[in-house]
Amino acid sequence: MFKLKFILLIIFLQLSIHTYSQNSFNVTVHQDTKFIFIGDEIGNHRGTINILLKVELPLIEFSKSHVFIFPSYEYAGLHGGTFTRYSLGVGYTHNDVYFKKLNLGLYLDSGAIFRMQKKSPSFGLGVEVSYRLTKRFSLSYVHQMMERTDLKLIYNEDSFVRNSSFMGFKIHL
Repeated sequence: MFKLKFILLIIFLQLSIHTYSQNSFNVTVHQDTKFIFIGDEIGNHRGTINILLKVELPLIEFSKSHVFIFPSYEYAGLHGGTFTRYSLGVGYTHNDVYFKKLNLGLYLDSGAIFRMQKKSPSFGLGVEVSYRLTKRFSLSYVHQMMERTDLKLIYNEDSFVRNSSFMGFKIHL
């Protein structure tokens, strides 16, 4: 029920911002590439769902770039228990890098991980490369480094920074 309320809140927030603003916003949907193609060595098979959703709201716009803020949601149906992460972040995107329609972005976020009925804080850093196919649609690749404090909490691991690669798309509204 909390997830539904959170998603509805984001949708209504987006609609109100879009209605009263001249700026557009972006919705991104990504799936972890490792889980699409090969899985991993700890029981997460090929095809395991690990989805990253983000709503980017422009904050400051320049001629070929912009600064944005975003809420994000990540869900993974992992073998060792469901992984859910909510976060807020800030990012920068530069448009038309090297050639037209190729965009490069960098973002930082902070949030909370919910796993096995435990909550832990988390920090992330991501790089996004996107290629705009149409006025409203882009293909996108995201590489993120995330502080996986849930691993320390649950498994007492010392090394808990993880890299993930995601493929997906961006809708420009």
